[in-house]
Amino acid sequence: MKTMSIALQGLSCFRKLMRLLVAGTWMASGCWIAAAADGQATNPAPARIGVYDSRAVAYAHFWSPANQRELRKLMDTAQAAKQAGDTNKFQEISAQLQAQQAESHRQVFSSAPADEAMTAISARLPEIQKEAGVTELVSKWDESKLKGYPEKQQVDLTDKLVRELVQPTEQQAKILESMRKQKPLPLKDVDELIRKDQI
Repeated sequence: MKTMSIALQGLSCFRKLMRLLVAGTWMASGCWIAAAADGQATNPAPARIGVYDSRAVAYAHFWSPANQRELRKLMDTAQAAKQAGDTNKFQEISAQLQAQQAESHRQVFSSAPADEAMTAISARLPEIQKEAGVTELVSKWDESKLKGYPEKQQVDLTDKLVRELVQPTEQQAKILESMRKQKPLPLKDVDELIRKDQI
């Protein structure tokens, strides 16, 4: 009987010890999780974004093999329509080409978004962002989107995006380099030059 009592007392002590150990472990892990969560809340890793000169990307898109093929196809179709006497079709394609040229001028000479260029390489953008460690891509002329990102959080991906579209010739490389040294013209000025047929 005495032996049984000692065993029960020992078991009771063991259970109390286990409860204390479990409670201590739970409290310690709770404190660790809370501290980790608190650290994350107060010290988040700053987001990095990829920035690019939309003028350079639009210029590269204009000279890209795919875009040049499309332009050549449109011009050939317009020429064939003209030779066949199909005035309506010729004028329709001519108007389309003029509209594309005007938009290209807005993008290359000013700060209009390079939407067509970015669409052309859209399949590659997730991989480009992953490789660069950036959360999104923003035109360097989009001041409203860049407000929340200091310069140290911005990664310039202009050259990378350009080379997704075209391998620049020596002449094209010179033009791209000169763009870096100049600010874009205001859109209203470019629209006026387009209206006057001066660009």
